[in-house]
Amino acid sequence: MKNILFLLVFVFGFQLNAQDSVIKRDGSEMKVKITDISDTELKYQKPGLSVSFSMDLADVLLVTFENGERMTFENIKSKANNSTILLSSGSRIPVVMSETISSDKKGGRKVNTGEVISLTVQADVTDIDGNVLVSQGTLVNGTVTLAEKRKAAGTKGKLSFSVAFVKAVDGQSIPVNLKYDSDGKSKTAIAVGAAVVVAAPLLLIKGKPAVIEAGTVFNALVVGDKKIKIE
Repeated sequence: MKNILFLLVFVFGFQLNAQDSVIKRDGSEMKVKITDISDTELKYQKPGLSVSFSMDLADVLLVTFENGERMTFENIKSKANNSTILLSSGSRIPVVMSETISSDKKGGRKVNTGEVISLTVQADVTDIDGNVLVSQGTLVNGTVTLAEKRKAAGTKGKLSFSVAFVKAVDGQSIPVNLKYDSDGKSKTAIAVGAAVVVAAPLLLIKGKPAVIEAGTVFNALVVGDKKIKIE
């Protein structure tokens, strides 16, 4: 009877102390009781505690269960890294003109100072793992900061615009720096020269309008580090 009681106590005590082994990628080992393993995390209980804990599966290299079964984990992406990624200050976001605009009615759609113009993101902006932070085709608004018509005496037209923000995949507006100036070709020298030789009416020769053509690509530079949430 004593032998049976001793055996029961031994087996029960062994089961209480039986633990799974978790080898982490940093080389450390944990003796715990694993309760669940999902695609992104491992849940466990510590000896003597009923509360559950969890760890990122990307931090786990090897699990050895109390029955001797083993599981290895490779190429597991961190759940934390997948949810928030840093878009560094100075990163380039290529944007492309959606239409041709002009400082005059000639050469493209005439725009005025203060008018909003349309551009789009030319290509996906990704991190080193290929996670998309800014999507290709995202609509970008620019603002015409200067639109001056061409004038007589060969004075060229002027056209400038800027972009202040670009939308990331999580919907937040990313501050960017993009300022562009375009001048039409001047005909002043031709007009003045002709006037000296011929007559004053030739001073009416106008310079060319400033034109920015559809398909022109510009680089918008990110201002300040930004954390982007991805799915």
